[in-house]
Amino acid sequence: MHVLYILTKLELGGAQKVCLTLLKGTNGKNISSSLISGAEGVLVEQAKKSGSVYLIENFKREVGFKTVFLELSTFFKMISYMRKMKKKFPKIVVHTHSTKAGLMGRWAALFARVKKRVHTVHGFGFHEHQSRIGWTINFVLEFLTSFITTHYVCVSMADRKVGKKLIPRFWKKSSIIRAAVEWEKFLPATHCESTNCESEKFIFGTVSCLKPQKNLIHLLKAFKLMHDNLSEENKKKVLLQLIGDGVQRPMLEKWLEQNNLMHKVDFLGWQSDVSKFTKTWKVFVMSSLWEGLPCAVVEARLTKLPVVSYEIAGIPEVIKNGQNGFLVPAGNWELLSKKMRSLLENDLLYKNLSQHNDDLNDFKNEVMVANHVKLYQKI
Repeated sequence: MHVLYILTKLELGGAQKVCLTLLKGTNGKNISSSLISGAEGVLVEQAKKSGSVYLIENFKREVGFKTVFLELSTFFKMISYMRKMKKKFPKIVVHTHSTKAGLMGRWAALFARVKKRVHTVHGFGFHEHQSRIGWTINFVLEFLTSFITTHYVCVSMADRKVGKKLIPRFWKKSSIIRAAVEWEKFLPATHCESTNCESEKFIFGTVSCLKPQKNLIHLLKAFKLMHDNLSEENKKKVLLQLIGDGVQRPMLEKWLEQNNLMHKVDFLGWQSDVSKFTKTWKVFVMSSLWEGLPCAVVEARLTKLPVVSYEIAGIPEVIKNGQNGFLVPAGNWELLSKKMRSLLENDLLYKNLSQHNDDLNDFKNEVMVANHVKLYQKI
């Protein structure tokens, strides 16, 4: 059996980590694997080392009428590559990740006469924060593509419920397989009951692409509101760190300059080893408006960080309000700020939330890989 994975961009995201883990992990289990992806992203070199990788220069996440000919070129290159792989491996499965790659990859597989087409939902391409036209276009495309999809993998129960509600026969041909994280990297030091015990700084942190859906402006507003209401002593030790990069960075930096907060917020860019930073943080904060189930939230809990997040998608499946973090209605950055401040000022509350005993075994690499192998064999 051969599994061909398809991604749009090899950046530091949950879908990318899952895909590369599967690319490496399924090999040697009576399965070989390869990858089609765009040629951009900080994980390109890592992907090249993982196995057979076909990078398409014009395969990009952005969609527009001006690039229609490039999109068609990419589509036909996918079909050509799949046909070659099908001749070499008659038992081939195409497994797509992310919205655009999912749509193009499954239709290319149909035209290449690949019969088994799997798609992992890391949050649907249609959501409540789109315009009505945008939602309708994305929904119709996924609705039509569902008829040529053999199986859906969902990383959260929230996404599976959405699929059941809107897509025919979705429940019967879908399953939940959690997106795995690198456990060993994120486990806290054994001598330390909570994170960052020795540091004088109280660091709030997040891992995120700096793009609209991640809604970082709300996080900055919440941080400013909290900072403005702290004692002088706490103002000196509080800090916010953001791992990631993207199109909104200039806008966010300008906002910080206008609000005199540049000295309190660190933009760390993309980091190959996120764990060395999370182990110095005190609290993980997320203000995304839509997600699937972010790996960063699971990684934060492995490091025993209390999580303060908007209550969206699959996040409540890991974060239990008042037990290992706080869940806030999406958009309420004032309450987000209040919860952040409570963890800074209440040592007992912080200790109770950080030490909560989470059951995260389904997020182990070996569990995720084994569940995918079973799925491939079943279909």
